[in-house]
Amino acid sequence: MSEQPTSDLTISAPAGGERRPTHSLFWADRLRNLATFMVIVIHVSGSVAQGNTEFDTFFWWSGNIWDSWGRPAVPLFVMLSGFLLLGKDYELGYFLKRRFTRVVIPSLFWMVLYSYYNFRSKGVPANLAEAIKGIVERPVHYHLWFIYLIIGLYMVYPILRPWVRTAKERDFLYFFACCIIGTWIYKILWVFYGISIGIYFELFTNNCGYFVLGYYLGNKPVRGEAWEGGWTTRHIIPWPFSEKQLVALAIALITVGAGVTAVGTWWASKANGGTFHTYFYDYLTPNCAMAAAGWFLLAKWTFNRPALTGFEKELAGASFGIYFIHVFMIDWWGFVGFWQTKILPIAGVPVVSGLVMLMSFLVIAFLRALPGGQKVT
Repeated sequence: MSEQPTSDLTISAPAGGERRPTHSLFWADRLRNLATFMVIVIHVSGSVAQGNTEFDTFFWWSGNIWDSWGRPAVPLFVMLSGFLLLGKDYELGYFLKRRFTRVVIPSLFWMVLYSYYNFRSKGVPANLAEAIKGIVERPVHYHLWFIYLIIGLYMVYPILRPWVRTAKERDFLYFFACCIIGTWIYKILWVFYGISIGIYFELFTNNCGYFVLGYYLGNKPVRGEAWEGGWTTRHIIPWPFSEKQLVALAIALITVGAGVTAVGTWWASKANGGTFHTYFYDYLTPNCAMAAAGWFLLAKWTFNRPALTGFEKELAGASFGIYFIHVFMIDWWGFVGFWQTKILPIAGVPVVSGLVMLMSFLVIAFLRALPGGQKVT
């Protein structure tokens, strides 16, 4: 899903002048595990929140609350990738070969499996030619769109890395301001007012902002302290907060972001004539970005102690495979009749999500133990 960190990482100061002290990245692995669970929660709760129109019932609100809580998942993966990749220098050929090998090979394997699964269950794609065309044109299954996103980010990495290395605080702020205009404001004007702006914000749309934001937040120290959790850069100004204040800010961002997602979805759906409105669930919205930034900061400053357990390490290492296989596990639980609505979704969603994550991990762990298994997981 994102660049796999070494949980206990030691880095010396490079020639470029960045101070990179010995540090641990336990928090990054724990945040990856949390984001993996969030992805599963989104897909388990989706049929409750988006599958009915009784927006004033406790049943619907149960699904809506869990879905809103899980929405930062994809931005968190993108931010982790930005933090872990943009802070390293790779030779272009080596980077592209290594990254694409680690993404394309397992992606093709699982796309073939899901193509066959769709053929057996829905009759499409009808033949091999349609299957190949489907892989090229669009995600084979609803959750595999992330693969196309991450490949695009890998392609832009060689361009962004030299820039973030020398960018000053005001350069980052300018970049984020352009992202806000090109992504948030454009979307709000179009979705709610039907207004389309003609200027093309080519570099500042979609998920590139999250990619750079991960690097920025991951390298920004607190006021008056030498940051021991990651790389410090002389061109990024420290937070005007203490560590305790920053944790409080993170919790506030998570609470407000998730709250706006849940309440905003209810309001927009009611105003939409009783038809579910997807805007506030979108990953490229201010509310989702607030919650994602909050989780990133909270993890960075509170998830680093104690040391990772063996299970946490294995779970983080299997996150990519869990992402691929978890939809099979969700469908299997539905097939055997144990779904999130067997009990009230407020409890059923996390229970089923936990079972799906555990089963997915066990299957991926088994596959990784087979010859060649690690190449497809």
